[in-house]
Amino acid sequence: MKCIYIENYLKISNKQKVKFLDFMNKSKEFKVSSEKLVFSEEALILELFKDSDIEKTCKKFIDYFKDIKDIKVDMIRQTVDKSNNLILTFSNTHKQIRV
Repeated sequence: MKCIYIENYLKISNKQKVKFLDFMNKSKEFKVSSEKLVFSEEALILELFKDSDIEKTCKKFIDYFKDIKDIKVDMIRQTVDKSNNLILTFSNTHKQIRV
């Protein structure tokens, strides 16, 4: 399943997080179906409903966070291995991490 990965999301201020949540809730172009926090990476993973355009949404998020230095946004694919570990594969670099 493709998702949007926001690296260092947990490092931003609460005020910035609230603004981002407001931004997401006001959008009619996409709807978030679930959110996951990855504490080891200080990241947020967002799954969208199937009728949402994930590539367009990812670009919107990249634009939204462009002025915040440490935030990186990428699309990922989530898979589960034989040991039930979640594997995240990044679209741009094909780098994988196990969570």
